[in-house]
Amino acid sequence: MKFYTTVIAMSLVAIPAFLSADDWAQFRGAGGVSSASANLPTSFTAEKNIAWKLPLPAKGASSPIVVGGKVVVTCSGGEGQDELYTVCVDAETGEKLWTQRFWATGRCFVHPLSANAAPTPTSDGKFIYVFYSSNDLACLDLDGNLVWYRGLAVDFPKAGNDVGMASSPAVKNGVVVVQVECQGDSFAMGLDARNGTTMWTQKRSKDAVWTSPLIIEEKDSPAMVVLQTKKNFEVLDLKSGEVVFRVDGEVSSISSPAVTGGRLFVPVNGTTAYSVSSNGQLTEEWNSPSIRPSSMSTVVNGDQLFTLNRSGVLTSYNANDGTELEKIRVIKGSSAWATPVVANGYMYLFAQGGQSYVVALSGPERQKSKVVHSFLFQDEVFLGSPAISGNAMFVRSDQFLWKIAN
Repeated sequence: MKFYTTVIAMSLVAIPAFLSADDWAQFRGAGGVSSASANLPTSFTAEKNIAWKLPLPAKGASSPIVVGGKVVVTCSGGEGQDELYTVCVDAETGEKLWTQRFWATGRCFVHPLSANAAPTPTSDGKFIYVFYSSNDLACLDLDGNLVWYRGLAVDFPKAGNDVGMASSPAVKNGVVVVQVECQGDSFAMGLDARNGTTMWTQKRSKDAVWTSPLIIEEKDSPAMVVLQTKKNFEVLDLKSGEVVFRVDGEVSSISSPAVTGGRLFVPVNGTTAYSVSSNGQLTEEWNSPSIRPSSMSTVVNGDQLFTLNRSGVLTSYNANDGTELEKIRVIKGSSAWATPVVANGYMYLFAQGGQSYVVALSGPERQKSKVVHSFLFQDEVFLGSPAISGNAMFVRSDQFLWKIAN
């Protein structure tokens, strides 16, 4: 059976926040900074420091998320990538708790390296919102029950590009935001998290963009969402979709923004840092034309920024003024798409060809960053960024979901 209806079920209850400090509930974690406080192993192999690994039903470029002690990841397969899977696993034991399968209602064409399951799910702590390149969006509860389903291609049949979509959804305060920026039907949408009905829609430029929306919420101000296109980025009121701030310039079409401590980092004209005011206005703090994230998004860890280019060169910058601090080549012999993560002074990187690296970062304990471990996972493809929860890291390949822990 294929789902061509917009909303197939609904929940009319309020949706309070249930996220805990250990949850990694969206693409690149809280604020999109790709860093966390955790004691992770500084070396691992396909067997060493692997708490468990679980075979996946199909491939995917999405990242796992962790919420309420459960790891959730999406996959896609079948003829033409039209079978959509959501898999939920017990984070402690690796036991598969449930699998939900849907049929795509929209355009399934993707690059052979990628998958329909390219966007990363998100969660508000009570429900999980899964999104696919075919513009199918589903809301599930933590037990895997379907709450509602929207096939957005019903309203936007020309939504798609020549290699597949990858923008991950975001959720906050009862609003789910999706960004579908492509050469066809381009739009952004805010949906009621309770039932999937449309709250607002914004027409977007007809350019292929793979960045993800980022929700920011400062004290005493309404929640807002940052959206990027190639020629500008905008800040929208989360509830109404009204544009409250806009900056024109050259903007990355792949790397997404990050926010922490009232400071927003956007890949515009290189990279620009903004302080966020209580009324949603941004004040530029600094701009560096030389900080140009590649396929990976910028990592923020304390007072440092990190970028990794497609050649595998890792560069660090001072987050307070954008000055370059250090440059080191890490990845060799493979392309890299996944944004790395940082935990307690170590960076963890996974490359397309199965290579993994651990970098001890410069800081009070060491003058220079250096690679302290590398390992090749044979016959594996890593495209999704890792997730960190507790003292464990969860990473997916095309074949497996892995838990790496001491």
